[in-house]
Amino acid sequence: MDLSLHTLLALLWVLPALVRTSQPRHWQLAQASAAAGAVAALLLMLLQGLQPTLLFQLLIQLLAWVILRFSARYFSGEAGQARFLRAVGWLLAGATLVVASQDWPTLLAGWLLTSPALQSLLTFYPERPQARIAARREAVASRLAELCLLLGAGLIAWAVASPAFADIARPLASPIAQLARNTGALLLVCCVLLKTAQLPFHGWLTQVMEAPTPISALLHAGVVNLGGMVLIKLAALWAVVPLTAWLLVVWGGVTAGLACWVMQTRISIKLRLAWSTCAQMGFMLMECGLGQYSLALLHLITHSIYKAHAFLSSGNQVRATIRQSSSAPASGKGWHLASGVAGIALLLASLQGWQLALGHTLQPPPLLIVIIGLGLAPLCQHSIRGYGLALLLCQTYLLLHTLFARMQADHATAPLACQLLLALFFGGLFLLQGWIDRHPGHHLSQRLYARAFGGLYLDEWWLRTTMRTRLHRLGRRSPLTRNGATAHDIR
Repeated sequence: MDLSLHTLLALLWVLPALVRTSQPRHWQLAQASAAAGAVAALLLMLLQGLQPTLLFQLLIQLLAWVILRFSARYFSGEAGQARFLRAVGWLLAGATLVVASQDWPTLLAGWLLTSPALQSLLTFYPERPQARIAARREAVASRLAELCLLLGAGLIAWAVASPAFADIARPLASPIAQLARNTGALLLVCCVLLKTAQLPFHGWLTQVMEAPTPISALLHAGVVNLGGMVLIKLAALWAVVPLTAWLLVVWGGVTAGLACWVMQTRISIKLRLAWSTCAQMGFMLMECGLGQYSLALLHLITHSIYKAHAFLSSGNQVRATIRQSSSAPASGKGWHLASGVAGIALLLASLQGWQLALGHTLQPPPLLIVIIGLGLAPLCQHSIRGYGLALLLCQTYLLLHTLFARMQADHATAPLACQLLLALFFGGLFLLQGWIDRHPGHHLSQRLYARAFGGLYLDEWWLRTTMRTRLHRLGRRSPLTRNGATAHDIR
């Protein structure tokens, strides 16, 4: 798709960001921009075929339309509605450019547009101290990520003598140019780690719950996913810099496992969803490190839809949880090894049946087979109905993976030794959680629960590091300085 057509989609969002009009008309203009963008993306998809960029553009426009319709009722009577719509306009214009980017200048322009818009949204209630603190934390992470992105993009563009993404993997004869490209690739990975809230940089994401629910939906369903889209766009780069694959697999895998563990100790619905986002982004990074970009794209699409629905319906989830806790007491039975083995065996059998029936060779890496199989374990320990549901989920996953594999090419996977190491890590966490569920009163279970409830104290370590090295000053140029936030707020 031509970049100018994507630019027109971005310009649709500049209208609600710049136009000054009455409040009802402002909402109508923003919703009309989202609807027009969705229709345009859908028509282009019908004309040009199913492409990852067009699919993500359609997702952005549809989610924006749904969230804006929800926000019109949610913010009824609020004083800051015009500021919200202007910030949303700039945020979605930047996100549209990031998705459309085919070169470094377009990517940088879109990325830098999203940061001030997100800051304005996070401080929708500037009088709340916790909102100012959380927004300041996000500003620090954003400034570090932007610095890594600028340096990385500059080094790679200089090394390959081109700003276009199509040239990032070209062969280089000069050792200095190769070193510059490798360094730039590592800086880009660091940028994505910061923006996707990977441990221990997750504090800004888990502490922005003071923001209104529509803003949380935009953040978790859209902004955080941009890092994953950048990884997919630069797939050719990670193939020529093998160290980045190791970094993505190990860092993303460890974050996914630990964040899932911590999430189970949370009571607040929004906090559970925030930790879930950390885990899901870690899993997506791991998929990119394994070279499974089609699966990563599928993950991003489904995660966006799920998180938007989860946040916008969080009130209903609270009521459902109360009803469930009052009518279904805990059984005290934890997971065990047999259920995990059953889940893995069921997935392997489904893969073999899929290949025999359709002749399609779909071979996920061993690490993903282990993780997905362990995820099916809770269904494989109750009844025949549970096995049937697990089998249905396997078939759905294989069907979607096959469809997305035709749309997005995959590359070589990470080394087998790295996959086996992480498979043992996930298997150990699975067995440990099962043992804790079976022995909740044991002193070791209580100590581990306390550690998990404290988020393994990684955020406190990162906060002390930023304060000690004065990295918190990177956020001083944010809009928070006008709202009275100081370094003392973070302490």
